[in-house]
Amino acid sequence: MQKKISIVVADDNQSIRETLKDILSEKGYFVEVVSNGYELLYYLKEKSPDIIILDLMMPEKDGIEPFFCIKTISAKSKIIIYTGFQRYKDSIYARIADRFLLKGDTLEELLESVEELS
Repeated sequence: MQKKISIVVADDNQSIRETLKDILSEKGYFVEVVSNGYELLYYLKEKSPDIIILDLMMPEKDGIEPFFCIKTISAKSKIIIYTGFQRYKDSIYARIADRFLLKGDTLEELLESVEELS
């Protein structure tokens, strides 16, 4: 039996978290959600997901600060940056992440990225 791919969605927008969880769960992925960078770091101390879908701009602790910790804490996790900020498209984060998507892109693009990284 093949292992179910695990995904954590880190986004401050509850609607986005719930939508992604529902869609990805329907596709057969095991999905958990966190609402900021603090929760993500705490989550990664306990679990090592296959894929992290990471918003960069969140209150309390954004996704930028823990970005570089992720590969140390959860070295095998693939990172998909999923942000509403175009200015990060050419940033170091976009170059280091496994995928960079803008929230204005279609959900199909996100699903394709998840499938490719699975």
